[in-house]
Amino acid sequence: MPNLDEFLNKPKPEPVYNAELVRLGGIRGCMKCEEDVVGGFWNPIERLMTWTCSKGHENSFQVD
Repeated sequence: MPNLDEFLNKPKPEPVYNAELVRLGGIRGCMKCEEDVVGGFWNPIERLMTWTCSKGHENSFQVD
């Protein structure tokens, strides 16, 4: 007999906005070290710019 909970109480997936990310050019500085990072991403829904340096530091800037 199949488990009906698999069909009736299925959790709704979180919305994915990665398709909305825009790749940016230019150079940005890492906020945690002295490294310059080429490129980044712009999320127009959250109005958030993000970039990651080669050491793994994640940087972000949100426009209010």
